[in-house]
Amino acid sequence: MATKDFEIQQLLKAYRKGLISDDLFAAQMKELGAAQDGLDVANVLALRGDASKTSAQMLQKTPQSQTMAFTIPANFSNDHENSHKGDQIIYVIEGCAIARVSGKEQEIKAGDMLMIPAGAPHTLRTESQPLFGVTIFAPPEA
Repeated sequence: MATKDFEIQQLLKAYRKGLISDDLFAAQMKELGAAQDGLDVANVLALRGDASKTSAQMLQKTPQSQTMAFTIPANFSNDHENSHKGDQIIYVIEGCAIARVSGKEQEIKAGDMLMIPAGAPHTLRTESQPLFGVTIFAPPEA
């Protein structure tokens, strides 16, 4: 018997190849409990956090990915590096930070997108400006 995740993966493959219609895809995803009625639209700007403290708010989550809006205050430094089982993408909406990924540092600013490969140790450090952005985890974090 196929697992729910396997069925969703097969359905996604068929949809991406154009083998099934939008309506059939939506109906089958709903039947599997992996989709909601209509579009799942989140207004990222409405979720901008208080610039004086670190915050993260869930936007959307599916079996394949998870999106979050996050704010990091000015003068934030964290020596504890994170790593994830899957890839992480960060898109900067406002501000800037120094990203350290696998020991290499790079400034990221509004309009930049950073890809952090699965398993790579990483951290962000802000200076005089807070950072507001969106991050995508694929697959989702627990």
